[in-house]
Amino acid sequence: MMQTLLSIFRDYIPRPGIRVYLAVLISVALVAVACSGEDPASTEIPDATATNPSPTSIIGDGDVGMLQLPNIADTVERVRPAVVSIVTEVITQNGFGQLRSSFGSGTGVIFDQSGLVLTNNHVIEGGAEATVTLDDGTQIAAEVVGADRLSDLAVLRLPGDGYSSLPLQEGEDLRAGDWVIAIGNALALPGGPTVTVGVVSALGRSIEASPGVTLYDLIQTDTSINPGNSGGPLIDLGGHLIGINTAVLRGTGQNGGIAVEGIGFAINIDTAQQVAQQLVESGRVRWAYMGVDLTDLLPEVAAQVGLPIREGVVIRFVADDGPSDQAGFLAGDIVVNIGGHDVATVSDLTRLLRQEFNVGEKVQVKVYRTATGDGERKTLTLEFGERPRQ
Repeated sequence: MMQTLLSIFRDYIPRPGIRVYLAVLISVALVAVACSGEDPASTEIPDATATNPSPTSIIGDGDVGMLQLPNIADTVERVRPAVVSIVTEVITQNGFGQLRSSFGSGTGVIFDQSGLVLTNNHVIEGGAEATVTLDDGTQIAAEVVGADRLSDLAVLRLPGDGYSSLPLQEGEDLRAGDWVIAIGNALALPGGPTVTVGVVSALGRSIEASPGVTLYDLIQTDTSINPGNSGGPLIDLGGHLIGINTAVLRGTGQNGGIAVEGIGFAINIDTAQQVAQQLVESGRVRWAYMGVDLTDLLPEVAAQVGLPIREGVVIRFVADDGPSDQAGFLAGDIVVNIGGHDVATVSDLTRLLRQEFNVGEKVQVKVYRTATGDGERKTLTLEFGERPRQ
């Protein structure tokens, strides 16, 4: 074979130097093949089912490998049987005494095989009846077990049992950037629920959902949430329920002219679990109550008036004969610690009232007193009352 190749080089490659160089390369290649015992004309194609080596990182030397998109379809297929569509009929009366019917739509998630459904309060609020459509198209009239306006959550009950469900489990530690999936009855479009995908944008957000109702400790996500998605599940890639979709910001921002895009909010699973349990047990939620009106202490204001602290919660008003009045709180007191928890904002304090403390529980509250002008630090004993129902 070598003699044949060299004769070809003499005939078609005019320069002797190049002929010698290529001849050496061919000799080395043939020797290597002979040593390996393989025929160069019959290389076997590896079995496609054989185990391939780990892909080389394309980002760096860390733990991140080659980019692989998550498998959304399999997760959605497992979860869909627990997602339901909810249509409510609202009957109103006009100024002439005439009754009129209107319909609203939303989404819910079955969280117990006995037929318990979790959704938003605003999906069923004011409704005369609620009709639930299962994933297989079956329509069922649902009973309202209980609803809570402060958390914007409600529980419905379906007749019978043996339903596919997505249990309310203690939430895992979420991080900004985690993949999430929203499933819901967006715009009440026919043909099944809408699936959208995004990431956790931020945690611990607060928004005013309606006049007098502020929702705390929300998950912010860029997953598309539209009318009809309310009450639907926000899940992780493993199909675990991590939140209940509840609101979205649209239009322009507070400064005007600033477009708002990709800002949706979901009630976190810890709040949902706590509220659902109380609604099932008693039909209502008993929130710990202080009987005060609160505002954040602004650092610049604290500096201007010469306060030695820069953060805390200012009591603006104390309700007569309420829990805080009975404990000796005064307007102007600045709460800095309650029940052993430091508080810097109203959001911090409200989250503690809803997640840590119970009606009738007694706690020690540390305040910085400004009302008397002496600026002393005091510790008061507070027994929580029950927040009046709205």
